[in-house]
Amino acid sequence: MTTEQIIIKHLTEGKTQAEIAEILKAKGIKPYSLSSIEKHLKAIRLKHGAKTMFHLGVILAEMKSYI
Repeated sequence: MTTEQIIIKHLTEGKTQAEIAEILKAKGIKPYSLSSIEKHLKAIRLKHGAKTMFHLGVILAEMKSYI
């Protein structure tokens, strides 16, 4: 599973960005800082053409292939 997939999986479970950073840290996945999570999320939004996190959630729900 890629870092992007892990981040999306935990977002869909309702985890906060800070909680996701802690999960990545616990799994030994680097980088795991809050800043790096935010950068990943920005890249994910751009990749899917989403303007907001809510918009991204809608897109991913429609795709149902995010994991």
